[in-house]
Amino acid sequence: MRKKLLFPVLSIIIIILLGILTVDRYQSGKEDRLNSYQENKIDLLTASVEELIQLPGIGPAKAQAIINYRQEKGFREIEDIMNVSGIGEKTFSNIKDYIYLSEVVYEIVDDKININEASSEELESLPGIGKVSAQKIIEYRAIKPISSLDDLKKLGIPSSTIEKIEGKIEF
Repeated sequence: MRKKLLFPVLSIIIIILLGILTVDRYQSGKEDRLNSYQENKIDLLTASVEELIQLPGIGPAKAQAIINYRQEKGFREIEDIMNVSGIGEKTFSNIKDYIYLSEVVYEIVDDKININEASSEELESLPGIGKVSAQKIIEYRAIKPISSLDDLKKLGIPSSTIEKIEGKIEF
């Protein structure tokens, strides 16, 4: 009778031990990944898709959305990443310790065009603003200073263009 019980009892003990070792190995791997993130912070202003997908909770689609946002609006502070579609407070709290903004590139992003003082060429350097839109802006501001994005909407500038230039202009 004892021999019949010995094999099932030993099998259960082995299964339990393997489960404990697997959980321990998983936790250790998780800690290694977190340590790797902390040691190698990712610069939001220069990171590639491959680098961004190393962040917890960031897959290829979110990584590309981050790059698109960076190209269209730019990042002024790391919290701006929450303006990227699909990245909310929870994702931000998971990645905030692993991202940063480099100061050298930050200064370039910080240069804004004053919409009330810019030349036609400077206005045309903005994404989505061509000669016609630049001329509308110049004619409008000759009558009244542009004081908000709503003023640009009144001029017929598409919302999609306004979204692209929002972080690149000042009034």
